Amino acid sequence: MSTPSGAILLGYGGSEHSKIALRWADDLAVTLSRPLHVLVSALHVADVPGVPKEHLAGHVTEELEQLLTSAKAPETSMTTVLNPPGESLVRAAESAHLTVLGARTQGPLRSMVTGSVSQYVTRHAPGPVVVIREPHTPRTGRIVVGIDGSEHSAKALRFALEHAKETGGHVRALHVQQRGGVADEQVDRVIAHGTESAGGVRVTTDHVPGSADDELAAASREADLLVIGTRGRGPVQALLLGSVTQSVLQHAQCPVAVVH
Repeated sequence: MSTPSGAILLGYGGSEHSKIALRWADDLAVTLSRPLHVLVSALHVADVPGVPKEHLAGHVTEELEQLLTSAKAPETSMTTVLNPPGESLVRAAESAHLTVLGARTQGPLRSMVTGSVSQYVTRHAPGPVVVIREPHTPRTGRIVVGIDGSEHSAKALRFALEHAKETGGHVRALHVQQRGGVADEQVDRVIAHGTESAGGVRVTTDHVPGSADDELAAASREADLLVIGTRGRGPVQALLLGSVTQSVLQHAQCPVAVVH
């Protein structure tokens, strides 16, 4: 089954982290009145001898079907594939509103959302990708977005503002000042332009010195969602392509949205 147009797409692996991601995706689908579509890749368990029953793809899909009967989303659906999970999710995301992945999994389905697969999806998915981590401080209403003055961070800001508008949240635009980086005034202009059509969403702006990964991870402690762009300027340009991204995704203490 193809992904319903505008659906919340979830990559599911059967672990407790996948269940946390399922609950988050279901809650968002309810809030946005969008369908929830779940994709399971059985490729990595097809030829594994002696796999415990609870990790078999058949068990995972049966359990998922039971979980979806309790889902609150206005519409739910599921697809099981025997293709590489990263490629399958990217294809399925073409008609989705956004794609959701758990932070990590265990067992033979672990590569569904970790390592090369998550990197592949965050780099190649045509829309936003949200990697779910349990929030340190649940339900603050705050959405933190990393801003460096680039067009990619401007796109991240637009996503953050729209998400805040749809969920009743407020936005903290965070500029991490880098040596030789973009001036505060230029970042302020990007933020001012982006918030012209904020629709009443409350926005605060902070300029702080330090390293992008440390400051963004710290800010996530008091956030419902941390939003970052795929590329930036200067030292931040590797935000989704190298160590900064991996650090943010590993150490953030709330869900992280990656926006293209």
